[in-house]
Amino acid sequence: MNPGDYALLSDCQGAALVARDGSIDWWCSPRFDSPSTFSRLLDPDAGHFSIRPADTHESQWRYIEGSMVLETVHRSARGAVRVTDALALAPGARGHEVGVDSPHVLVRVAEGIEGECELDDRMRVKSRTVQPSSGPARSTS
Repeated sequence: MNPGDYALLSDCQGAALVARDGSIDWWCSPRFDSPSTFSRLLDPDAGHFSIRPADTHESQWRYIEGSMVLETVHRSARGAVRVTDALALAPGARGHEVGVDSPHVLVRVAEGIEGECELDDRMRVKSRTVQPSSGPARSTS
């Protein structure tokens, strides 16, 4: 894995990594140290969320200026689709307020921009078992 093959989304509390092919291979929320929802970055069977054309295609991406909103355009022989990805921030947050009240929501919008484009969208959530905390560990000796 090359770090340059991923774009970063963040809401100032958690993060997602989007692969060039349109797959979110890592997302931890609500905090950076939270268990991941998608973690194919570490294990091919550990969950992902992909939106991309079903046909062979080329992809270009960019951040929308002044933001952490990622825009990816996928072009196939039959058409093109734009996928816009972001981790939502609280409405109206400015300056030091940005990220304080993040709703911890992943936003993905797919929009046809040319011709016809059949999409292949897949979501696999990492299964995990969470054990309830029994408080701090104590020594018995």
